[in-house]
Amino acid sequence: MPKTVIVNVIGFPERERRMIRNILSVASNQNLTYQMTDTGGKSTDVFVVNADDSGAMLFWNEYQQDAPEANSILASSDPMRTSEHVCIKRPLIASQLHGALTLESASAATSKQQQRPDILRKCFLFRNFSSSHLDKIVAMSRIVTLPGNYVVFEKGSTGNEMLVVLSGRLKVHVSDGEGREIVLGTVGPGEIVGELAMLDGRGRSATVTALVPSELLIIHRKDFMPFLEQNPKVATDLVMVLALRLRLNTEQLADLLDR
Repeated sequence: MPKTVIVNVIGFPERERRMIRNILSVASNQNLTYQMTDTGGKSTDVFVVNADDSGAMLFWNEYQQDAPEANSILASSDPMRTSEHVCIKRPLIASQLHGALTLESASAATSKQQQRPDILRKCFLFRNFSSSHLDKIVAMSRIVTLPGNYVVFEKGSTGNEMLVVLSGRLKVHVSDGEGREIVLGTVGPGEIVGELAMLDGRGRSATVTALVPSELLIIHRKDFMPFLEQNPKVATDLVMVLALRLRLNTEQLADLLDR
């Protein structure tokens, strides 16, 4: 009896859904039968997501928490060059999607949980952590993927999470009294944003927007603070990061005042 592969299709217009349905029919054989759905659930084996649709990305980020072992194919007009997921071009090309689909279903992908310690080790905050400490950070984290121009959080909003950029680039910015945007900086792979609000539990000090499609590792305050209390070395490293961020922001502010 062939194995049934549940393919969760999120955020595509009806024309592209028909194409995906036809591809699933062609890809099915005596060993595998592809079944298309558009609802979340633990039974999902493969996600196919319209990464140009911010709503679809939000749904996918929620759904994948219930199906952590599922593989994902992200279709975008601007595919991410570096991603732990397969990224293909939109508008959909039947042969490309067929190849990506059969690859994701037939082969065992490297576990996301196994990849995260290597990513964290490249971060300034985590690079001196022991393997056991990194494993603890991994256990408390989750990954979200956001489209370009997506507002990750706004200044003044409640800040309960710290973000580690896995791929892509984020813009950190505020507005002056006349509504003009002031860019405080950008952060890329291996860099951290949102740690201030996560630590003091108060509002975000700036707005952060994804400049391009980006993958972020999310660490929540309720998980990180107990870990911080139990590991003083972590607190020391975090102070160094905050001091460096303050120094850079001060230098940038001085430069703006000199213009």
